[in-house]
Amino acid sequence: MEVNQILSNLGLSKDESAIYLAALELGQSLPKHLADKAKIKRPMLYKLLPGLLEKGLLSETVIGKRRYLVAEDPECYYEKKQADLAQLESTLPEHKALLSTASSKPKITFYEGMEGMKKLYMENLRERLPILEMVSLEKISPEIEFHSSRYYIPERINRKIPIKILVSGRTKSKKINLKTDPYALREVRIIDYTAFPIPLDCYIYGDNVSFAVYRTDSEPMGIIIRSKEIATTLRSVFNFIWENASARI
Repeated sequence: MEVNQILSNLGLSKDESAIYLAALELGQSLPKHLADKAKIKRPMLYKLLPGLLEKGLLSETVIGKRRYLVAEDPECYYEKKQADLAQLESTLPEHKALLSTASSKPKITFYEGMEGMKKLYMENLRERLPILEMVSLEKISPEIEFHSSRYYIPERINRKIPIKILVSGRTKSKKINLKTDPYALREVRIIDYTAFPIPLDCYIYGDNVSFAVYRTDSEPMGIIIRSKEIATTLRSVFNFIWENASARI
């Protein structure tokens, strides 16, 4: 399941992931055998095949009169994705400059579903500014837990973005352990979950505030508010609570 999730994060559909993983296991294989292994119908294989060939994940070879499919090294695809992201990131200042010249731009952005949540968290990283977070790990969605531990947290550290976290209640889940850690650029303090429950995830960074609902008992949704006044107010609330919270982990 984790491998499929990683491939999904890299832009592959569920069926594309199944085909590629099946090809890795089979080695050189006929289309019929590959479709059977991936548990998809052959028309779907032939529909997705051009895209997988273009991405460099599969290649074709002809032996006699038969066409075989072969899985390529995934590192090549990963490096291409990294290069594409680096190229996009290099143009962000120009895109932001165009956005700032627009006659009107949204101050509030809504996000729905798990993919929307991932975009919301990515916005937090794009700013490259220190983050203040108020969060609870109670009833955290397994998908958000996986995304946070495998992508968001490592990427935040890679971008050298420091974070202060007020945790309401427990500090550990199956995949996340929130504790003060200089290497992770993270400071953590605890507040009482019973007295001060926080049934969502709140981020304060720059002139932005984001709220994300990711619990197992609710539909994933989020909102980013771009307002200097609201960010300043919540930052003041955060700092007041921080000074009175327990630093013991």
